[in-house]
Amino acid sequence: MDTNKATNRDLVIGIIGGLFVLYMAHNFDLFEYVVSYVTSHESWEADELFILSVYLTVALSVFSFRRWKEALEEIDKRKALEKDLIIAKNEADTANRTKGKFLADMSHELRTPLNSIIGFSEMLLDEAFGTLDKRQNRYVNNIHKSGNHLLNLINQLLDLSKIESGKVELHLEEFEIDILFEEINEVLDPLAKRKYIDLTYVSDPQIRVVNMDKIKMKQILFNLASNALKFTPEDGSVDIGVQKKGDLMQICITDSGPGIDEQGLKKIFEPFEQLGTNEGSEYKGTGLGLAIVRELVEMQKGHVWAESEPGKGTSFFLELPMNISIDG
Repeated sequence: MDTNKATNRDLVIGIIGGLFVLYMAHNFDLFEYVVSYVTSHESWEADELFILSVYLTVALSVFSFRRWKEALEEIDKRKALEKDLIIAKNEADTANRTKGKFLADMSHELRTPLNSIIGFSEMLLDEAFGTLDKRQNRYVNNIHKSGNHLLNLINQLLDLSKIESGKVELHLEEFEIDILFEEINEVLDPLAKRKYIDLTYVSDPQIRVVNMDKIKMKQILFNLASNALKFTPEDGSVDIGVQKKGDLMQICITDSGPGIDEQGLKKIFEPFEQLGTNEGSEYKGTGLGLAIVRELVEMQKGHVWAESEPGKGTSFFLELPMNISIDG
């Protein structure tokens, strides 16, 4: 309705302006003056120049009015778009808060019975209530593995939700990088020996003490290194190297696993993307570990990426400042 009124008003103004120009041109012979000037280049009198300037002024005014109306319409469209964007942002923030609360509540409700399932299955596997035959042992072992897998998924969902909502803070401290890798090696070494994998670590004498979030760095490195062990076949190798790159520390974790194709590398750090290539793959995971790694690395002003070729293993690279400051 308002648009029709505006269109009718513009039409009336245009008609009035056009009639005024025609009236000026008819009574003062403006067109003849123009033709005369073009053909003979005669000198114009002051009143003739004044009339011509009035004619041009009116024409320019009509043109400017239309452009002004178009500009107003464009401004109105932009304001409406900004309003829609603000509404969409507020709705997204509300949905994100609701999601975070849901995950927090559900994780608590699910973890309690899951811990009971895992605990009792461990007692059965330890034969605390009597000896299990081969089939019973296999069933209980499946219950134990499935419970741990589900608990890990819930924990990682909660971690990712906290990170995305900005509820995770950095706790910086100075520590020796070699000691951090010794602590990680204590956990990973039994896993490597179980598959006869050669696990090596090469340090850089130029890097001794760093200022980072030690707990988050341990989570990052454990996730990447345990992934490397999981995807490396028996009698393979996993190499961890650290070197100084200017003011940055670069960590490289290389495995001799099956490798990842180009398409897989593009989406490997996205949530719920599995490294396994098919449903029957032995490499099962939650698909959240690498997404959490990326978020934790970026929180510490770092960068993470992967390089790989099918059949040639995979290398994960981390580059982070050795002395992180929260303000800087």
